[in-house]
Amino acid sequence: MLFILILLSAMPDTMAAPVVKELFIDRYGATPSAAQIFNGINLLGALVAIPLLWLGRAKERSVQFVVWGSVADALLLAAMACPMGLGWTLMIRALEGVTDVIVFAALFELVRQSARGHVATGLGLASTPLLLGLGLGAMLGGFVVRQTDGSLASVWLFGASAVLSLLVAVLVPRIGRTIVGEASLESKVELKPAATSTSNDPLWPSLAMTFSDRASGGLITGTLPIALAQVLNYSAMERGVLVGLPLLLMALGTGPAGWLCDRIGSLRVRIAAGIAYAAAFALLAVVGNQAFPLGCVMIVIGLSASALFSSSIALVTGCGSTTMALGAFRGAGDLGFLSGTLLSLVLLSTLGGSDPTYSDYASVLLVFAGFHLVTTIITGIALHIARRKAQLAGCVGVSSVIR
Repeated sequence: MLFILILLSAMPDTMAAPVVKELFIDRYGATPSAAQIFNGINLLGALVAIPLLWLGRAKERSVQFVVWGSVADALLLAAMACPMGLGWTLMIRALEGVTDVIVFAALFELVRQSARGHVATGLGLASTPLLLGLGLGAMLGGFVVRQTDGSLASVWLFGASAVLSLLVAVLVPRIGRTIVGEASLESKVELKPAATSTSNDPLWPSLAMTFSDRASGGLITGTLPIALAQVLNYSAMERGVLVGLPLLLMALGTGPAGWLCDRIGSLRVRIAAGIAYAAAFALLAVVGNQAFPLGCVMIVIGLSASALFSSSIALVTGCGSTTMALGAFRGAGDLGFLSGTLLSLVLLSTLGGSDPTYSDYASVLLVFAGFHLVTTIITGIALHIARRKAQLAGCVGVSSVIR
């Protein structure tokens, strides 16, 4: 049931991503660059959400945070359906980011409590409905806009998003209180602590990996849909499928990719997937105007992204304190997404002004592909050297003990 709630709460995040043209360019006459800000500005809400989460860090408040956070999220989403102009809509979107982070954090806290000695497994499995919800949300957004009149597209889309958030608020209390009650009873019993990694990998390579992954992800959900609509004339449904396809494949592939990491090593999977991901990103600059090749490239992006996600989490858990490392992992990812969105805006306005061409978008895609490839190489070498030094230090320590 928690996984269903995570899926429902994730869908509104991407419902508007593939149809910002209809929602803001057609509706308010906004420029493509201004409309694209909508997809990233909600990440600023995380800065406000952190102190609120600190105040409600007690276990028994998780359910209340999900309920009231979801209700507030629904109200903010419904408000964006009103004809208030782009500026006010962006302001509400930023506030909606606060409630979004609170709901996700509280839901994952409930997952952690329900795991009962298998926290890492529970949180890992919870990533699948999270990513699946993002992919389904993008597809649903394209479908809703396609089925409605242009003047009512925003009403139906933001209305559907609000209904999904309200469903989370209605469904969570019973199962949430059950989980909290069971966790409180079991807290009296001393449980065997979960195994922790003994690796001493440096944290910064994993954070750099996450930053580059999410920066390029911002290009997929933000810049690419506008290029597909404004320059290449893809329909709303086609954009929804093309943007949602890699997200769906990523959601379905994280489990098998994690198994592959256990079999051959997370760093090897990370490097191979990073090279494939960067190559596919570069191909986007070439095949954007050809539907079938573009779909094939998006499949490669989705599969390689699932391997990037699983291997990155596995590498982060080998960097000492898991809680601190995963917190930094989330922060680096959010910062990467926002930075990628803003950098793409700057590059597009520099190259093409207010009316960028296909070649301008292609240039931006190549820049991000190169950045991701360089990041993969540098971080891979850094982790390899760090592990080699640790092995040599271990050998020296064993030799001194023997002597």
